[in-house]
Amino acid sequence: MRTYDCIVLGTGAAGNQAAYKFAEKGLRVAIIENFTPGGTCSQRGCDAKKILLTGSEAKDAVERLLGYGLKGLVSIDWRQLMERKNEYTRAIPEQTRNRYDDLGIDYYHGEPRFLSNKKLLVDEIELEAEQFLIATGLRPRELSVPGSERFLNSNEFLELRDVPRRLVCIGGGYISFEFAHLARIAGAEVTIVLRSTALKQFEQELVAVLLEATEALGIHIIHETEVVSYEDTTLALSNGTNVQADVVLNATGRVASIDSLDLNKAGVIFEDKGIRVNDYLQSSAPNIYAAGDVAVSGNPALTPFAGTEGRLAACNMLEGNTRTLELLPVPSIVFTAPNLAQVGQTEARLKESNVRYRGKLIDTSSWQTNVRIKDPFARAKVLIGEDDQILGAHFIGVHAAELANYFSFAMQHRIPSSALQKTSFAYPTPASDIASLLED
Repeated sequence: MRTYDCIVLGTGAAGNQAAYKFAEKGLRVAIIENFTPGGTCSQRGCDAKKILLTGSEAKDAVERLLGYGLKGLVSIDWRQLMERKNEYTRAIPEQTRNRYDDLGIDYYHGEPRFLSNKKLLVDEIELEAEQFLIATGLRPRELSVPGSERFLNSNEFLELRDVPRRLVCIGGGYISFEFAHLARIAGAEVTIVLRSTALKQFEQELVAVLLEATEALGIHIIHETEVVSYEDTTLALSNGTNVQADVVLNATGRVASIDSLDLNKAGVIFEDKGIRVNDYLQSSAPNIYAAGDVAVSGNPALTPFAGTEGRLAACNMLEGNTRTLELLPVPSIVFTAPNLAQVGQTEARLKESNVRYRGKLIDTSSWQTNVRIKDPFARAKVLIGEDDQILGAHFIGVHAAELANYFSFAMQHRIPSSALQKTSFAYPTPASDIASLLED
């Protein structure tokens, strides 16, 4: 039996931030990981994906500007791009372990499972602690159709040695659209299969523009269809048609990574989406907290929230429940070509809540900022409440992500739209368009 003050399950943003805080306070800390230390975002998610997107973003920019003073095509060397990604990700486990060693955090690798609310077993070693933080995140959802064992998940797609000749992406979320755009720009024939509404959490007027941009890129979209089976290279669909695919990406979502934890033995209440927590990120077992994507907290599954929740949970575990979770508006970005971005409420959600607001879809493709980079799909919608506060901001275009960041800053600090409209920015830049976006 090995005894600690606190044991953390998961080495992503939430788990690491909490473990660091415990160690800095002089506590005896252990951290457990069943994959490679460092978490999903840095190795199999945001960071790794964005490195691969560097190539597709550059190629897309060049191809848009052909005839605008540029000539000659750019091609993507997939293996070289993948190796560049690997150079970044392969260093992370060792860097993470070194940080644990420096802080005196004991690291265990294996599948932990609770024996009680104060004991667990990992790699046949029994560990005991007064407190636990569960930050095991999410894992790809599996499909159960004939041949689905050959489908790739997002982790496996990020390890592909060669770009597939014919790729089918199943699902209507971030991963499906981002990897579809990446592969298409790299030269693949790509099809997206949608069972229902695409990117349903986003402003649907802008999603419609993204679907238009997706098809203009040469990606075939099949709507309201499910996969029935996959045999050889034939993907059979519920609408009676077949699609030829050398690689099939299962991007139907992610589920809480809690199946093997034996949470019932610890008295922790959970559901399909993850572990139920209160405003202090405390589970139904008073000495066990949860943070990050695995916690059903009201926050979306985004890295900035995970790190914040990890620190907040650690504070409450150290000090007693003194700090509650504040649901700040943080942008969500779909890194397609062009980007789709939003922060705050959608128009549909405001209507459901009977909130009065103003705002409409604006075609900004003719504005100088977008004309100069030949961005024909640039659109914006800013929703403003009766109290002059910005309730939601939605963008599609090359500059969408950065515009969402500006509006997130204003919303988090409750800067009225009228004050933001009077703010001067460098011209001509995306920020200098903000005043025009806020006009009545």
